Amino acid sequence: MRVLTFFARLLVPLLIVAGLIADSGLERAVPEASEIQVFDTESSISGSSALTSTWYCPTAHSRELAESGIDAEVDLLVTNTSAEPTRVTVYLVSPTSPLESIYLEVPGLASRSLPIAEYTDDELVSALVEAPSSGVAVTRSIRSPYGLDAALCSSLVADEWYVLSADTQADASGHLIIYNPLPTDAVIDLTFASEAEVGSYAPSELTGIVIPAASSLSIRLDDNVRRRQLLTAVVKARFGRVVVDHLQTFNGSSGRVGFSATLASATRSTSWHHPALRLEKDERVALVLFNPTEFVAETELQISSGEGKVKSVFASVGPFDLTGINILPLEDEELATNTLFVSPGNFGITVKSLNGVPIVSAAELGAGPIGSPGQESDDSELLEPQEESGKVELPKGRVSGLSILNGTPEGSGTWMLAAPNLGGQMLISVLNTSGRGEDVYLSQFGDRANYRVNVPGNAVRQLFVGTGGTWEIKSEVPIVIAALHQKTLAAGLMSIAPVKFGVEE
Repeated sequence: MRVLTFFARLLVPLLIVAGLIADSGLERAVPEASEIQVFDTESSISGSSALTSTWYCPTAHSRELAESGIDAEVDLLVTNTSAEPTRVTVYLVSPTSPLESIYLEVPGLASRSLPIAEYTDDELVSALVEAPSSGVAVTRSIRSPYGLDAALCSSLVADEWYVLSADTQADASGHLIIYNPLPTDAVIDLTFASEAEVGSYAPSELTGIVIPAASSLSIRLDDNVRRRQLLTAVVKARFGRVVVDHLQTFNGSSGRVGFSATLASATRSTSWHHPALRLEKDERVALVLFNPTEFVAETELQISSGEGKVKSVFASVGPFDLTGINILPLEDEELATNTLFVSPGNFGITVKSLNGVPIVSAAELGAGPIGSPGQESDDSELLEPQEESGKVELPKGRVSGLSILNGTPEGSGTWMLAAPNLGGQMLISVLNTSGRGEDVYLSQFGDRANYRVNVPGNAVRQLFVGTGGTWEIKSEVPIVIAALHQKTLAAGLMSIAPVKFGVEE
């Protein structure tokens, strides 16, 4: 994955893995409970007590521009989880064109796909989706020349968003799409933390940026931030509220190829769950932990298999800083520090803050060659630069991909998972966040596909199903879920995040 140069960061607590102990001379701040703020602002499907459903999608379409654009074609997946049909209004919002409305009829217990490229060819388009009923959810399937990914839309706007696992090296291109759906202007500041600096820093050109009302802005990170292997960004609104996407591309010039689309996280929490991690041949996994507070965060990483917890390791994250953790097979255990070693296959990880300091966590998954600037893959695995936009053709027989997926802060008893129709199979992973084993029920909308999977306490279990369906997953104990799909012999590793059902008030 990434080789992180943590030994150059003299004042940051070092990762403790497999007995590695942080420098005992470093004094850690001990926070008071009253000083700690934990924010849970996760998107959810409105319950029956709500009168409407509203969703915000920062990236609904994007056309590559010389300065800040990126090619991204989007299919909105609108799901109606109630039994009654509803009529959804999709408003296409662009900084350069008038507002456009599209109407979509969605039957009860069904999903409908809306290809936005058929309605616009604008430079940058966001979407506001409204339904006159509860129980509607909106997700996205996003395609670029370098692959495809799935991303949630947001059911909320917030004044602070966290973007993890960005990369600004020569073969990478990262974009933030910042959408202000409100009728008043927003003013935002961006701060960054990387593997090479201690704490956070704020480029002057990315401070005090105005996002006009009902408009969006694309910011290309590699044009404004130092070249770094690992970067986190905080988008904070000093006035107003916004919604943020992170689009990340690897162009193959060093070996790695892929595209990831991720809705940023607006939550800081003392626990994070990653149910759908996989490490096989030509695959790689890394975790990123970001600490948005002034206190040192002491964390425990619990690895789960099909039978329960396998082992725990520990990591420290400095104030306003990040820690990156590479995950490698057990046979490579002697090769590196700052690394977690697991058996090949599927697994889950739960990250817990031991001293109550809230953090943010994300996982990055990759497939195909690992080469990056300065550590390029073999010449046969490198791609020539694209002169024109279009689908990238990989060498025969090669798969590749990139997907960044935020962790889930807490379990729930009911989830909805909407998957685009990609062909082949996807892997649904279920992580039981309780200590009690329980059956988990998976049922597909409009189909007779029903499954029951028994998941022991603190264990993760998987199920292969066809793509293109909408699933409801239920359990008597709190669980978290996610799905993975790798496009065959192509660039396209997709992580599919679920949406939880809101608590009735």
